[in-house]
Amino acid sequence: MGLDKGGTMKKYLFGLGAMLVGAGLMFVLMRGEVRADSKPEPFVCSGFTELSGTLEHVSHCETKTLDCAVTNRGVSCEDK
Repeated sequence: MGLDKGGTMKKYLFGLGAMLVGAGLMFVLMRGEVRADSKPEPFVCSGFTELSGTLEHVSHCETKTLDCAVTNRGVSCEDK
């Protein structure tokens, strides 16, 4: 049983090429999405409310584009 050096090299180069193509697509598609001079949206929250019969608390938070529920387990958001 010998090593298939040609096949291994082809797989390596194919994987490297796929990564480069993926990185190029990400750059082209995402380059206009984030601006350094943009300010973050204010994240406004109500006070915490205790859920009846549990030790959990929940708070409603929102921005211009998101509605969120914040609990002691984490954050869940959806688009408005």
